[in-house]
Amino acid sequence: MLSETVLSKELESTTIVRFQDCDPFGHLNNARYIDYFMNAREDHLRDFYNFRVFELSQTTNQGWVVTKNQLAYLSPAMMQEEVLIRTHLIRMTDSVLVVEGQMFDKSARRLKSVAWIELTFVSLQTGRTTQHPADFMTTFGAVVVDDIFTADGFNQRVDTLKAQFRRQPVPEV
Repeated sequence: MLSETVLSKELESTTIVRFQDCDPFGHLNNARYIDYFMNAREDHLRDFYNFRVFELSQTTNQGWVVTKNQLAYLSPAMMQEEVLIRTHLIRMTDSVLVVEGQMFDKSARRLKSVAWIELTFVSLQTGRTTQHPADFMTTFGAVVVDDIFTADGFNQRVDTLKAQFRRQPVPEV
């Protein structure tokens, strides 16, 4: 699947908040945060791991479906603002992944949003849950960020991140 190189656990990229994704106040629309996190994760998998989600689906007739989203909106992302998005895998079972996404201002000092996105691996023929391939488990098991995920821990995680980034002074523009 991937070469034997050491894979980074925390991936990040920047993007611009687009006009069409904003509400009349110039804030990123609450429903569009999911799109930004999902697009960033897809790009991260391609750019950092050379892993193409949809190619896997086409060749194996298996893929992931989103089964749960949890989002916290902490500070608005504004129209035309450059934001930094970090993603990392925080849980992996034989059929489920949980990805955490964090959105920041460009300098990564102001946390804007946190998301936990749960994905279940399914057969595209039957629509039923199936197990991840063994090589997937081996490769991506190495990049799971431990000690973040707990079944009821989303709110606690948000509070921890808010406290962490509240301590950092935000430069004046």
